[in-house]
Amino acid sequence: MKTLFNTPIAIYLVAGIACLAIMIIIDYFMGAEAEHLNAWIIINRLFGIETGISDSLAIRNLGLFGATMLMLAANLIFGSALILLVKTIIHFIHPNI
Repeated sequence: MKTLFNTPIAIYLVAGIACLAIMIIIDYFMGAEAEHLNAWIIINRLFGIETGISDSLAIRNLGLFGATMLMLAANLIFGSALILLVKTIIHFIHPNI
C-alpha cells in the first residue's frame, strides 16, 4: 500500500520551484506593495540588479542571505503542502491506491 510520504523528493522540489515562480510573478506585479517578503526584489538583489524599489522587510531584518533562505524554505513548505493535499484528495477518491 502506498503512503502519503512515498513520493520521490524531486516532486517536492519541483512543487517548491513552481511556488517560487508564482511568488516571483505575483511580487513583480505587486511592486512595492509586497513589503514583507518580496521575492522579486530578493532575486534582483542576488543578481546585482537595481529595481528602484526599497528593500523588503525580510532583507532589512535578516540580510540578503537570510531573506533568500526564508523565501526558499517558505516555498518548499508550500509546495510540499500542495503535493500532500493533492495526494490526500486522490487517496479519498481512490482509497485502494
